[in-house]
This record gives sequence, C-alpha cells and structure tokens, in this order.
Amino acid sequence: MREIFYPRSVAIIGVSSKPDNLGRNIVANMVEYGFDGIVYAVGPSGGMVETRRIYRTVDDIPDHVDLAVILTPAKIVPVVLEECGRKGIKWAIIETAGFREYGAEGRKLEDAILQVAEDYGIRFVGPNCIGAINMENGLCVPFPRLSKFIKTGDVSIITQSGGVGMSALNIMANEGLGLNKFVSVGNALNIKAEDLLEFLIEDEGTELIFLYLETIQDGRRLMEIAKRSSKPILVFKSNIGQLGQVIAASHTASLSSDNKVVSAAFEQSGILRIHDATSFGNGLKILKLPPMRGKNLAVVSRSGGHAVIAADACELSGFQLAELPQTFLDEIENHFRASVIRLTNPLDLGDLFDLDVYAQIVDQTLRLEGVDGVVFLHTSISATEHDASRNLLERIMQLVQKYDKPVAYYISADAREVNYLKQHYNFPIFTQVVETIRALEISHHYYCEEQETRRSKKRPKISADKDFVRKMIGNARAENRDLLLSESMAVLQHYGIPTVQSMVAGTVEQAQDAADVIGYPVAIKVIAEDISHKSDVGGVQLNLRNNSSVVEAFDDMMTRIDKAYPKAKVDGVLVQPMVTGGRELILGGKQDPQFGPVVLVGLGGIFVEIFDEVAVRVTPIDHQDAIEMLEGLRGAQMLMGVRGQKRLDIEAVADALVRLSELLQDFPEIKEVDINPIRVFHEKEGCMALDGRMVLTTG
Repeated sequence: MREIFYPRSVAIIGVSSKPDNLGRNIVANMVEYGFDGIVYAVGPSGGMVETRRIYRTVDDIPDHVDLAVILTPAKIVPVVLEECGRKGIKWAIIETAGFREYGAEGRKLEDAILQVAEDYGIRFVGPNCIGAINMENGLCVPFPRLSKFIKTGDVSIITQSGGVGMSALNIMANEGLGLNKFVSVGNALNIKAEDLLEFLIEDEGTELIFLYLETIQDGRRLMEIAKRSSKPILVFKSNIGQLGQVIAASHTASLSSDNKVVSAAFEQSGILRIHDATSFGNGLKILKLPPMRGKNLAVVSRSGGHAVIAADACELSGFQLAELPQTFLDEIENHFRASVIRLTNPLDLGDLFDLDVYAQIVDQTLRLEGVDGVVFLHTSISATEHDASRNLLERIMQLVQKYDKPVAYYISADAREVNYLKQHYNFPIFTQVVETIRALEISHHYYCEEQETRRSKKRPKISADKDFVRKMIGNARAENRDLLLSESMAVLQHYGIPTVQSMVAGTVEQAQDAADVIGYPVAIKVIAEDISHKSDVGGVQLNLRNNSSVVEAFDDMMTRIDKAYPKAKVDGVLVQPMVTGGRELILGGKQDPQFGPVVLVGLGGIFVEIFDEVAVRVTPIDHQDAIEMLEGLRGAQMLMGVRGQKRLDIEAVADALVRLSELLQDFPEIKEVDINPIRVFHEKEGCMALDGRMVLTTG
C-alpha cells in the first residue's frame, strides 16, 4: 500500500481548464499541499492548468507514472484504466461515482474494471471515493478544493464515506490534532479497508488510526490485524439499524444482532468503538497521553463548583477518588492565604493564586502510588494570566512524561486563548468538565481491552464425537432439512454439553410408555422440522403428572398443530422429565456473515425478553472468556448468589459455552443453534440443556 501514499509521480486523469472542473481542483490541491513529486494533468481537451500542460492521453506522458488518479465519467473508466495498464501504471485511485450504487449497469462497469485490473496487475482504491492525503509529502488528491487547513501530525484515517472523512478532518483541525494520512475507500472494490489498516499499523508516521465503516467485508481479518496493532484503533461503525429484517428462525439470530456482534468483535480485538463526534475527538485526544491504568483519580481544581461536577462525573464513569495522605494535604494548605477550605479529593484550590504552586501540587500528586491519573481543572479568566497559564501547561506536559501517568487538562478561558492552546501545543485540551472525565474513561477502557487482547490464549481441547455429529448433519442435509429436536439434543450430548434424559415417541401409546419409564411429572415437546417456535402452537406441554394427562396433552397438541400447520410433517414427540431448581439461561450461536461463528449467553425465560441482554463473543473462546461473558450480564448477581442465596454453577455453564463455541467452529454447516433453556443448578451441581434447536445452512 505504500505506493498509494508515496508515489514519485502522479497522473490526474479527467482534467480540463474549465473553472468548474473537479480534476483541476485535484491539481490545485497538489500545488497547495506542496507535493514533492511530479504531477501530470490529463484530459482530452488539452490546454494548461496551474502552469502545467494538460496531456490529452496517458500515452502522451513521456515518463513513467507511479499512481493514476481517475475522475472521468464512469462509462469510460474501464478504457482509462486499460490505458494506465498499457502505460505500466500499477496503482490507481478511482474517484468516479456511478458504479454499483447506481444499479445493474454500474455493477457491469465494476466487473469491467476488475477484469482490467487483473489483466494488468493494477491495485486501486475506490471507485466512488474522495481520494487520499499524505501530509508528509504533500500528496492531496481529494476533488474538493482544499486549503491547508490541518496541521501535520500522527493520526491517520480510513473512511468509507468521503463526506464523513472530511468532517473528521474538520473536527481534528478545530481540536488542534494533526493528520498524517487520509484515504477514502468508497466501494472498496479492490483495495479493502483491511489492506490499508494493515499498512498503517506498520507506518512510521502513524500513531493513532481512525476508521469510519458502514460495512465490514472481512471481519475475521479485521480482528486479526487489530490484535497485532500496538497503536490505538478507533472505529465508528454506522449502518446498524435492524428495520425490515424478517423474523428469525431462532432466538439467537434476533438476539445476536449484527451490531452486538460488531461490538463484541471490536472489544475482543482491542478496537475502541465510538458512536459520535464527541467521543471521536475525546478518544483521539486522550490516547495521546499515557494510559489510565487503574481507576484511582485525583482531581485538582481551581474552582469548588467544577470540583463537585468532576466528582459526580467520576462516580458515573466508574472511577474512584484516590485517598490522599493527610501530610500531603497539610503541605498544600500551608500555601493558602486563609484556612477557609477543608482539603480532600477533589482538591479545591480556590484560595490559591500562585500557578507555580499548582504545578508543584500536580507533581506531588502524580508521585503518589495510589493515584493512576489526574484531572486538572483550570480557570483562566483574566488575559493577564495567559502567559502564566501557558507556562503551567508546559510544566504539566513535562510531568506527564516524567511519571507516565495521564493528566486530563480542562481549561475555562476565552475562545481565542483556548484556540491558541489547541493549535500551538501538542497536548489534549478539554473545555467541558464531564467530557474530560469521559475521555479518561475511554483511556481506561482501551487499556483494559489492550491487556485482554494481549492475554495468552490457547484454543481449548475438548472431547467430542465429531463422527456422530457429521453423520447426523449429513443425513439432515441429504433430506434438505434442519436437525430435528431429538437430533439437536443428541448433537449437544455428543459434544459434552449435559442434556436432560429424553425419549422419542411416535404415538400416544409410546409417549405413555416413555413417561412411565422416565417417571412423572414429564414434559412432551413436538418433533417437526416445519415448526420453529413450538410453544406458539401448543407444541410444548409441561408438568404432566399421570398417564391420562399425557394422553390429553398429546391429543391437544396434535389438534392445535394440525390447525396451525395442516401440512406439517410431525415426527412424534420428545418425552422428558420435568427439571426443577436452579435458574434458566439461554445459550446460542450462529454463523455471522462478517465474523464467522459467534456464541451468546443470556438470562433465560422472561428476562431475556425484558432485558434484551445477552453477552456475545466471536469464537473461539476459552474458559475465562466464557466466565467474563456471564459476569458481564445485567442481572449476573442472580447467578453469583445475593442476599443469602447460593451461588450457581457458572463454571459448568462456562464449560458448555466453550463446547458450543467448538461445535460451531468444527461445523460451519450449523447456521444457528439455540439451547433454550439450559438450567443451571447450585455450585458444583452442574447444568442441563432442556431444549435445543439447530438450523443448518443450505447447499
């Protein structure tokens, strides 16, 4: 990918001398940004632009060209790209729109340029993109006319939307954040966002990476690349709506929405997911500082009111106010003019006016072992203080490096002074108290994610009868159907997931005999490939206490099913003992189109519907991952034992989750699986799957 950002010569194709020509803007941008290579303008009308000759064709350029930037009508792009291929140009940025986003004809054009690229060995960005920028060498090929509005820095951007990318650049410019590289991938027909990310994590000029993604083409690869990165990666993933989706065949498909899978995948790979412009700015700023490694904060404030607001924000963000030694507090109070403020954390220094002493206090605070970071809240009302305030900021910058701890710096000052600080100091400046705390929350979250990502993991080895499962799936696929209830339960059992004793009965007499063997009370559940949600049509009958109740329930079930599904093929019923005690959970998994197999766990029964709360992970997972999934659930206290209740056997559930993860890894033919419910008993008493459903992929 280096050739995209560091070409020695660039041909801008689609240029004319007309004032409204967009190709002309690209040439002007290259001049404005001081590109250190050669720029060739190409357009059929010829002429001059920016004191440069406009060549009529690529063939007319007398020298070799490294990179072609194409902005011509879509219908001639294949021809232009072929001209580039004949010229020996191996890299291109196709900014032209009018491809698959405009329907079938556009798709044909995409096929054509893909074929040309394959024939000539060309790699290209786009089409339908806004181009690329490299601040290091002055490469700037977006088609809007740009002034040099942003300074050079260490943040690089990959975006699927040119407009969103430009908005991100405006935010960075306003915050005084410097850009290193920028690229808009558009339709990502050839060069993918993942390709560019892989380049940027090795790029010397890039220290932080931001991606704006509407679609994810290869989620597994994205995760693998991100896990290797020593640089923070922030991603804004849009296009998360679920409107218009059909009703899923299993609970898993609806509960593990694409958005939840994306969040889980990002967290597992150390990617920080952001959701708005504020968190984007906060994230880029705070990640320039050393990480917030723990939760103990010290707040140093020039205003008592700001100190109170900060204390509230700390609590909401999950931080603790570090306990400061009394000797330390007494030393600070010696600098006060009057003992009118009782010092604690937050440190209200409203009676202190010597800014040199502020620096000393921050220094002493950072030295404390029990302090992981500092929030410094500064109010500079008078212009006469600006020089002293700047000196204070410079001192704090030095202290951050000295102690390798973050100081989140908030200032209240006039707009001109705030802008001066942002543009002249390579240090994050915050202007809202709450956002200052939230930025540190981002830092701590990233640090914890990074530590988890670096944790050594090995894929667990479990015993499983894969031959049995392979045969079961093969038989079902040969008959072009999903696994039946009885078959699903057998698959779970052969993968070591505890299942309730079950007997298949094809007739009411067999159901009676099975109930007699199992022992009352029993439950009966219909076995039918056409019925996804058994309970909705009376396909589950519970707590049957004698022989006659089994007959009555069986007849009632068949009557209801015949009315609701007159053409359904019923293969009988599954007879099971009623299992009591413990608590119900739901386990599930599916094959996600972007990330492959994923698993989930949630509180069962009505809770999963009320809370809409499940924990999702991309497989494979280990035992610790599974435990963290369970502990992260809202309502997890019910599993851990509260108010004198016994702790439940979450270790057994974790083992079942790991085994389910391995099942989905081993058999991608399983599209969706529900274990709903799985009943978990008291600690060391295990768990038991009471119902299972598996949907297979077609083909």
